[in-house]
Amino acid sequence: MSMYSSSQHQQILEAIAKLSEQQIQIVLQFIRTLQPKQISNSLSTPFDPLANFVGATNQGNLAQQIDATLYE
Repeated sequence: MSMYSSSQHQQILEAIAKLSEQQIQIVLQFIRTLQPKQISNSLSTPFDPLANFVGATNQGNLAQQIDATLYE
């Protein structure tokens, strides 16, 4: 079942027809972010060297006084 009416579908098509080629590319990129991602198996997942780092330090909060450091 469609999640939008044919009227909404027509409005979308009409609005897209008025866009420049560059704007259409932006819309297409946005639409792709809305589409559900395919679940990949663990073999195709890239290795992330920082994945196991979270909580690996006992030296305190790594972001302690981060604002002072960033905005000095």
